[in-house]
Amino acid sequence: MTLDRKELKRQAKDAMRQTRPAPYWVVLLLIVITLVLSVLGMSLNGTLKAYRIMLAAAVQGEMVYAEPVGVAGGFGWLLQIALEVMSVELAVGFTLYTMRVWRRQKAGCGDLFDGFGTFFRSIWIQLLPSLFISLWSLLYVLPVTFLILETGSALWLLFGLPLMLPSIVASYAYRQATFIMLDNPGMSCFQCVALSREAMRGHKWELFKLDMSFLGWILLSAAIPVLGLLLLIWVAAYMQVTMAGYYEYVVKQFMARNAPPVGPQAPA
Repeated sequence: MTLDRKELKRQAKDAMRQTRPAPYWVVLLLIVITLVLSVLGMSLNGTLKAYRIMLAAAVQGEMVYAEPVGVAGGFGWLLQIALEVMSVELAVGFTLYTMRVWRRQKAGCGDLFDGFGTFFRSIWIQLLPSLFISLWSLLYVLPVTFLILETGSALWLLFGLPLMLPSIVASYAYRQATFIMLDNPGMSCFQCVALSREAMRGHKWELFKLDMSFLGWILLSAAIPVLGLLLLIWVAAYMQVTMAGYYEYVVKQFMARNAPPVGPQAPA
């Protein structure tokens, strides 16, 4: 079965129209909470205060660099880790929300906080793929860093770009891991990551093209000064609900390829 991108995206928009509250309100709430967490994090590590000092100096025509000074001690680090964990849990909750929207189930703002219900699994399912992708990225980082140190030329940053392809491919291989974890509470996170890798065999280029089909909307939202932000909120909801639909498509494909053969049935 070949993916029909237009039909998939049409169904995503149809699902969004049937959902109340509208998905872009949920995305707006997610953005506001994320911004609050980001500002709190910048306050803790001293970045926000440093920016204020540099901005005040720039207004007076001076160029000043202010060193960020964060909250001292382990308490500050614990608070920053807590903020990062909250962002991860919200991201998992948003994934669950988009799955419910696609399936025409009851969905709302409260779904954003459902990631906390699978607290450690939600963290682990985000860390595992990131770890594997980071290992693949060493194929770029290590040789390019060595060549820059040996030659002194930063051009290797550009010349070494093809070495980033394995990490990009890996990121597509693990894209379904969070969906699988949410759908299969009895599976370990390692199993979810492995299943995502298997299910995405032969589909990575297909998913890349689906990603690129939203590029026009993203560029349009960046080109419009004020209304662009509203358009970007709608596009974010549209794109993520479509990705939930793509997950359903990939799972059906995988299950069809790996369904056990049906043998002859014994007479009743």
